[in-house]
Amino acid sequence: MKRIYKILYVIVGVSIILYFISSLYIYYQEKPETDVLLQSLPVVQKQTRLLVVAPHCDDETLGCAGVIHDVIEAGGQVMVVFMTNGDGFTVATEEQFHRLFLTNEDYVNSGYARQKETLHALHLLDVPEKQIAFLGFPDRGLRAIWSDYWNNSQPYQSRYTGSDHSPYTTSYQQNAPYTGETVLNNLEQIMHTFQPNLILAPHPADEHPDHASTWAFVVAAFMKLSKGGLEPGVNLYTYLIHRGDFPIPHGYKTDALLSPPKPLYQTQPSSWLQYPIKSDMEALKEQSIKEYVSQIRVPIMSSLLYSFIRKNELFEEVHFPLITQMPLDVDLRNLETWSDQEPILVNPLGVNLVGALEPRGKITSISSCIQDNRIWMRFHIPGFSKKRNQYNVSIVTFSRTDNQMDREMQVVYFSKANTNLSPDNIVRYPDDVIIKISSPPTKLDNFFFIRAETKNQFGIMFNHTVWQPAVLTRF
Repeated sequence: MKRIYKILYVIVGVSIILYFISSLYIYYQEKPETDVLLQSLPVVQKQTRLLVVAPHCDDETLGCAGVIHDVIEAGGQVMVVFMTNGDGFTVATEEQFHRLFLTNEDYVNSGYARQKETLHALHLLDVPEKQIAFLGFPDRGLRAIWSDYWNNSQPYQSRYTGSDHSPYTTSYQQNAPYTGETVLNNLEQIMHTFQPNLILAPHPADEHPDHASTWAFVVAAFMKLSKGGLEPGVNLYTYLIHRGDFPIPHGYKTDALLSPPKPLYQTQPSSWLQYPIKSDMEALKEQSIKEYVSQIRVPIMSSLLYSFIRKNELFEEVHFPLITQMPLDVDLRNLETWSDQEPILVNPLGVNLVGALEPRGKITSISSCIQDNRIWMRFHIPGFSKKRNQYNVSIVTFSRTDNQMDREMQVVYFSKANTNLSPDNIVRYPDDVIIKISSPPTKLDNFFFIRAETKNQFGIMFNHTVWQPAVLTRF
């Protein structure tokens, strides 16, 4: 028995040491460069019509309070949309109701409580209540809705509220089913009605799945309406909330500046922008954040919230890569053919602790082009042939049929030994893989999304890309 205890102590000790080393490695990997000089977000004007989309109640204040306030002060218009009411935060709900065994009704009531906090916080920023929309979709459920629960015939059921539709009387759409189709329709209606010329949405590399999925929904609605449903010249920027130890330095440091995590900045240095905040606005932002009492009384959350009380806010400008059509006589199975192709996605270092211990075999970039109504993709994976990893690639396409917009997700996988592609549709190289996917729908819209996951030989996902939209230039 003593020997078993010794073995357990060794295992626990080694695990703690590895976790500490990995966390330290991630911290210094993410620590911003000291000489970063960011351009400023364009000055807001009286003509500014700002749409802020927040996954949860508080994200809008953390990421965008300064811009929100200044747009209204300049005489512009602001609309703030909340995807969820944050009704899946168990620790905060337990603290609120002082019990461990929570009911579905408790989670719903916590959602109402967070709505009230939101109204108070945005009232301080002078946002009219009529310009605030709560969509009421499930906290911690947006990823599943984006990927697996698209059609209204099969809604997602929240494990917290127990509902498959919005149980809130305050929702933008009463009894809205928990489906991707409904989420997209809600966002489209709001965008079409409000007609924003500036949109702030979550960053695609945000590690919280609700944030990453909100990004995908916002971009899908934006891309669809860009073909006639929105006025030209709409600017889209993103804000980051969750990634490793971001913001660095962490905690209440009002004299500090927000800077992008080093891997994200190195990937797109010219796209990052800051929005300077005056001292009186910084104090007002702090007041607004303190209205989120349910979050602040959870110690780990209060540290995060106070970390955003800085002398600036941080945004990244969105660029949509173009996928060009290649002539039929170009051999896309030949790796040299891709040497001049700009990647549609450059994958920065991730913050997964398993990934920190697995330096090789990750997708570093994806390139794509079209040939003969086929979409080709090249994955650059240093060390591919030396690893037993599996790569799962999800491709989301939209097609038009009888004025309807249909959505389809296709998943392909490959490793150095297996794939669900036919032999003619994949070529493997030591550090690269080239694939050809099946013909897209005839009425494929002018954009699609791609996301890739990397799993090790034990089936553990240790790296993934963002949901990357791309524009097809042949349409």
